[in-house]
Amino acid sequence: MAEIMTVLVTVAMWIVGAMGVIGIPLFSVGLSASLSGGDSKFPLVRTLVDGVLPGEFVLVIVGLAVIVPGVIYICFQLRHILLTLAEGDPFVPENAKRLTRIGTAIAAMELIRIATVMVVRAVPSFVGDKLPPISTQFILWISVAALFVLSQVFREGTRLRDEEKMTI
Repeated sequence: MAEIMTVLVTVAMWIVGAMGVIGIPLFSVGLSASLSGGDSKFPLVRTLVDGVLPGEFVLVIVGLAVIVPGVIYICFQLRHILLTLAEGDPFVPENAKRLTRIGTAIAAMELIRIATVMVVRAVPSFVGDKLPPISTQFILWISVAALFVLSQVFREGTRLRDEEKMTI
């Protein structure tokens, strides 16, 4: 099962990476065209820009620039955890650190998203009448807390296993 999950995490990592490679340049062109009043020689760009404010492009670009590397980093950490599980020994000290890193990455991505929305809202020419909402997901913060708790569980499990190895 761990091998299947490793493959799924790897596939997800590559899909998200491809989304970033395609999405960031595409939305950057859209932002450029939006800032220049929608002038573009390309019909696709004109269609992309039609009715979209620069602030919305900024939110998408920053979102992709933060989420894509963040998700790739999280998948990378998960792959290492799954590899130790496949080897039959998930209670290694490094897995506790990996779970903490995953929780920290998720929290950082959410904080950057909130900060970006606040900055975009502060520039009236970017958002016009369409103010993006400043919000957060309660379940996201519960998930971050759960990852930190699991990290402590892994630390304690590792300590107990090492202690048991030393007893005769």
